[in-house]
Amino acid sequence: MPTTLPAIAALVRAGAVERAWDLFVDNGYGARSDDPAALTVRGRLLKARARLARDTDQAGLFAGAAEAYSMAHAFGPAPYLAINAATLHLLAGDEPKAQAEARSVIALLDGAEQPADTPYFLAATRAEAAYLLRDKSAAEAAMVEAAAHDPDGWRDRATTIGQLREIADVRGEDPSWLDRFAPPASLHFAGHMGLASGREGETALAAEVDALIVQERIGFAWGALAAGCDIVIAERLLAAGGELHVVLPCEAELFENQSVAPAGEAWQVRYRALLAQAASLRVAAGDPGAVHDPIATAHAGELAIGAALLNAQALNAAKCQLIVTDVNGGGRNTARQARMWFPAAGPQLHLTIDRDADSQTVYPPERNDPDRKLVLHAVITLQDLLRSKSLDSEAINQRIAPVVTALAGIDRARIRAAPGRWELSVEDLDAGLSALHEVQAHCKAAGAEMPSVGAHIAIASLVADPASGSLVPYGPGMELAARMQAMAPPGLTLISDALAVTMAAHGLSGVRSELYHLGDRDTGGAVHVLL
Repeated sequence: MPTTLPAIAALVRAGAVERAWDLFVDNGYGARSDDPAALTVRGRLLKARARLARDTDQAGLFAGAAEAYSMAHAFGPAPYLAINAATLHLLAGDEPKAQAEARSVIALLDGAEQPADTPYFLAATRAEAAYLLRDKSAAEAAMVEAAAHDPDGWRDRATTIGQLREIADVRGEDPSWLDRFAPPASLHFAGHMGLASGREGETALAAEVDALIVQERIGFAWGALAAGCDIVIAERLLAAGGELHVVLPCEAELFENQSVAPAGEAWQVRYRALLAQAASLRVAAGDPGAVHDPIATAHAGELAIGAALLNAQALNAAKCQLIVTDVNGGGRNTARQARMWFPAAGPQLHLTIDRDADSQTVYPPERNDPDRKLVLHAVITLQDLLRSKSLDSEAINQRIAPVVTALAGIDRARIRAAPGRWELSVEDLDAGLSALHEVQAHCKAAGAEMPSVGAHIAIASLVADPASGSLVPYGPGMELAARMQAMAPPGLTLISDALAVTMAAHGLSGVRSELYHLGDRDTGGAVHVLL
């Protein structure tokens, strides 16, 4: 079945640029010089390739992208196509042509017939055209109008600002005039549980947090809602108009019984009110056997940190962490989350607030099940091999050889194999992700069938199978990995949102992820592509 242009465009947005280009060429779209849809995707591809290329290659790729957008615009004039052509000509080094096209964009926007686009994008396009014409005051006025049309459309705003910054960079101009339009910062927060509701410690913390929200321009925050500092920080963020994302180790009721109720009914009322106002709720261990245990608490911290970092990355915005301790640095879980925030992630803000309530004896200890582990679940399939009805053993061995070679470094107990399909359950995140990368790389190098791969990270009980010796992961993790795999085109590895944010929290080098699509209930959130 041929790959559609929308599917190829989705791969470009996800950052799988070379795979998208291969599919674009293999499906014959590169020869379609009279197809505006194919030309538009060609422009996207060449622009993405230019941004990834070395300086010596960039100008030609940008020029090719500009030409593709210009040709698409000739078939059906549209501000989106025209402004891309104009900016790309500037990036290719042809400012006169860029400005000529920018003037045509303004003429199109001012024409008798209103172009078909959202009010935000029409105003943002005007801003970009004006800036190409070196009219910064007109560009700024148009950005004010764009922001008014969609004050919370931060992803679209980030895209606009990114292109405007590119213009500033290539001309050596100061882009600081864009700062007022930039998306707000993303925050991860954690703090001790030793505050009494409504007393001096809470008052002091609230005043400090209010000041930090303004100082750091915080608009999004991720964290838990334990009694004490967590709840106070979350309340102050909402009072300032921010967006709260709650990440808990276990289901909300179980967490309340463990980390809120022992501190008193006042905290419970506030906890429930915050849950009702949260923009999202993520649970680190939501399977039927889940308990409030150390592994779930640690993974919840990873998920909260990673989500804050990924949101800031998507919006090209600032990020920071807020850690609240007492004079003794107290709070084992808070200290652990502070250590997880690696230096390159952004500023780490510390507040010291004395305890005025007992948090040492009122909370029950976390339960611990030594068989429960945080596991990378992965499913690898060779679709053509699965569909083959009759192959001799030599042909089968040839097809599976690249996958088998790539997985050679993984403990055999962690692999369950079936015809054309492999399931991995790996605790070492780095090793597991490296193996998934090697699978795709070995297959491509061998010119063999490209596999579809899906992966997810989740807490599971690992139990040895007496018959095969394999470790069987009990829990929902492998099922979700299989859903990721079923969505993945050959040659791609799709991963769950939980895995993407965990990768971000670890600050891994050598691999990264990009958003593939927003997902749905069946995918447990957004779907990302592993790169």
